Parts: sequence; C-alpha cells; structure tokens
Amino acid sequence: MSPSGQRFLVAAVLGAAVLLTALSVRALWAPWSSDTRPAAGSAPPGAVTLTGGTARHVVTLTVAAPVTGVTAVDVRVVPRDAVVRPAPVVTVSAVLPTAGHAVPDLPAARVSGDGYHVAGLALMMPGRWEFLVAVDGGGRRDRLVFPLTVSS
Repeated sequence: MSPSGQRFLVAAVLGAAVLLTALSVRALWAPWSSDTRPAAGSAPPGAVTLTGGTARHVVTLTVAAPVTGVTAVDVRVVPRDAVVRPAPVVTVSAVLPTAGHAVPDLPAARVSGDGYHVAGLALMMPGRWEFLVAVDGGGRRDRLVFPLTVSS
C-alpha cells in the first residue's frame, strides 16, 4: 500500500473512532441532560411545537390543532437556573395582525411541575397567527411571541 493510501486509511479509522466516541458520550449523557422538548407521545398527531426563551425561562408551546376552530394549547416553562421559586402564572393569547383578530389572555392551568394547559383557544380564521405567552413570577413578566400559520 502506498504511503498516501496508508495516511488515508489511518485518517478514516481515526475519524470513525472519534464519531463513535462522540455518539457514545451523547448516549450516556442524554438521560441526565436538561431537555426542553415535550415528552415523546405527549403531543397529539398534527400538533405543532415551538420553543423560545428569555433570560429566565425556556418556553415550549404546543398547539394541538393549528387549524381554524377551538384548539388546546400546552405550555412548558423551564427555568434557566436552579433557584427554587414559586410556580409562575402563565397566560396565553393569540393575535392575527393582518385581520385585526385577537383572542384575549387566557389563564393556563398548571397540570404538572412545569406544564400548563389551555383547553380552548378560538382561532377565527386561517392566517399567520402570533401566539403570545406571558410568564409572570418573581416580580417579573416574560413575554414570548410564537408565530404560526393556521390553516382552515
């Protein structure tokens, strides 16, 4: 085998070893990682999940049915720090700026440690909606906007 062929073979073997090591480390580390996604199987088929954040929170919004009509909305609020605080108050609203439609703030009911639920959010017509999530707690209010196209 030529010297250049040997170098290529050594580089390929080293590259494969690095890749396998990285995947192994990720597999071992994943169970203890801070995951901001909803649990597998928790969102209904056709649901849309969006994630955003502020300096204090990572917020995940799941819209059960992004179509016109009444839909359920789930919100997960995960603090970025490890400080224990009282649970925040979460509200959800929606605005369709191009048509002037708006859904007023609806309080989200706390359903788990970091999970909140709004059973009925009415979306009047298709278009580019903005879902607004407010997280009130510790004397501060975080506001997040999640744009989502709703179909008919």
